[in-house]
Amino acid sequence: YYLDHDVNPNSPSGVTFTREFLGNSVTLFIPLLVLAVAGDLVSGERTAGTIKMLLTRPVRRWKILLAKLAALTLYVSLILVTAAALSYGISGMFFGYGGWDAPVFTGFAVNGAELGTEFVRAVPQWLFLLMQGGLIWFSAMTVALLAVMVSVLVRSTAASIVTMMAAIIAGTILTAMASSWNSAKYLFAVNLELTGYLEGTPPPIAGMTLPFSLGVLTVWSAVSLIVSFVVFTKQDIMN
Repeated sequence: YYLDHDVNPNSPSGVTFTREFLGNSVTLFIPLLVLAVAGDLVSGERTAGTIKMLLTRPVRRWKILLAKLAALTLYVSLILVTAAALSYGISGMFFGYGGWDAPVFTGFAVNGAELGTEFVRAVPQWLFLLMQGGLIWFSAMTVALLAVMVSVLVRSTAASIVTMMAAIIAGTILTAMASSWNSAKYLFAVNLELTGYLEGTPPPIAGMTLPFSLGVLTVWSAVSLIVSFVVFTKQDIMN
């Protein structure tokens, strides 16, 4: 939804295409890119045998894992920025590079069959894109932290990546079928599509809100961090 005197509403601009692309990639495309590195973060060291040399250095284990997580955070951020830049650069050649100031309506609240519009407001498309990017980054970091936990727990890189891929794909399927399973709203995969709240898309399960999904993903991320650090610092992972 956008109107602008410089942009024909029937002819989407490059920034509009980028917004749509990022919104559709939050549940599968970007998570799979994240898994390519996050799933190999620790288990890859075991597979290659470099974990023994790494842990014999006079550095505390928690610092080693923290450094890996810092690098992973940069990688996730780079994925998002690169995906947005490539999408905008390529689509702009066909649709034009304007439309940054075109207003986008956000703030719709879906409650059952009712559509709440009391909080609806128009924001510039560039601001909407920033808000959307922040939510996608949060979802991607949740997937990354879960993948790190699995990478710490599972010795095989292939098993680590396949496990998380199965969870992501199953979650994508479950999101379309979860309306009759109320408890599914506590699964991380059902809450990954945070951008839907900005666009007014009905949630997978009635009653889900943006604060609720953020809270669920925060809990999953916190548990993943705790398990990863406890296991990595205490377990004999060199054998």
